[in-house]
Amino acid sequence: MEGVRGVIVCDSEGLPIQYDLDVETTEATAAYIASLIGRAKNTCDALKEGELKFVRLETAKGEVMIAPESGLILIVLK
Repeated sequence: MEGVRGVIVCDSEGLPIQYDLDVETTEATAAYIASLIGRAKNTCDALKEGELKFVRLETAKGEVMIAPESGLILIVLK
């Protein structure tokens, strides 16, 4: 899609399953995002806010959209 820099599908542990970026960037991004999702889920649980559905980060370079599902994490860099 236009404007998308990369897409990563990883398991809940942060291990990439499918990606279209270089290996170094993919592995680092997947590991950081898996850690972030773990912390976000713990925060939702602690606040009794229900289940984490979607995370969107705006950065200086663009956006990172994260959709955690059961056992998988979809990461889109835009």
